[in-house]
Amino acid sequence: ADQEKLLAELAETIIPKTDKPGAKDISAHLFALKMLDDCTKPEDQQKFIAGMDQFEKACKTKNERNFVDCTAHQRADFLTDLEAKKDQDTELRFFYGKMKGLTIQAYTTSQLYLTKVRMYELVPGRFHGCVPVTNA
Repeated sequence: ADQEKLLAELAETIIPKTDKPGAKDISAHLFALKMLDDCTKPEDQQKFIAGMDQFEKACKTKNERNFVDCTAHQRADFLTDLEAKKDQDTELRFFYGKMKGLTIQAYTTSQLYLTKVRMYELVPGRFHGCVPVTNA
């Protein structure tokens, strides 16, 4: 339950609620969990879990509290610092990169996004069958 809460808050920090719904509103963290469970190799699942633990430890070191207990500003600052350290290849980077990618995928393929945020048209353009034809 604590890990699910962490993932929900991380997803909401990546895509926060503004005048439009955020990642938590579409349960992006549940999508990420489902994708990890069904579509990821067991080795990568273990790497993800180890990265989640490192993520919590790093946040506790920087802010002296868990990610869930941090303010929105502290969370954003922590993720900004994490983004700046792109040269490290650790479980922490794997966890954050995977979670960020799955959050964005969940959000941009959700029904809410495709109907309320960015209107999706299956076929662009319109068919106008009753248009008078003139000789040019």
